[in-house]
Amino acid sequence: MKKNPDWYKLTKLLKQKGKINTGLTIPYIFGAYKLLGQPFENISALLDELRKNSIDKYPVIQKCGTIHQHVVAVEDKKLYHKNYIKDIKLQNAKNEINLVISSNTDLGKTDEAIYKSLTQLYKEYIDAGNFSWNNREQKWKPFEKEEKELILSIKN
Repeated sequence: MKKNPDWYKLTKLLKQKGKINTGLTIPYIFGAYKLLGQPFENISALLDELRKNSIDKYPVIQKCGTIHQHVVAVEDKKLYHKNYIKDIKLQNAKNEINLVISSNTDLGKTDEAIYKSLTQLYKEYIDAGNFSWNNREQKWKPFEKEEKELILSIKN
């Protein structure tokens, strides 16, 4: 059996605990992997990790209506079909969709444009170690103790 990637395990755990509704932000995933001892060199490497997913779902980058930040949600491959016609679907060498960019964002239409947009939006916060969006204060902050404990709890 294939092992679920850590970003997916975290998404499921945080939804289950009522901490998120839609998905994890790019800085959150970046910081979580750093905490788990698997740091990414840059946002491009993070997106590569999302794209090599072996789960039965598509990672979908969309703008969350609650926090107004980009999050990585998941859509079941069996249920995701043509009503998402305006979404941008990035494909691997085998022409399989491996990342979807929601039509509710304007990140770009190519791999390169999307990487560049996300880097411009989030690099400053990631470099400062501010991985967690605080919606009440409307700002990025370092992980709190409880967040670190939840992230580390997925280690097997």
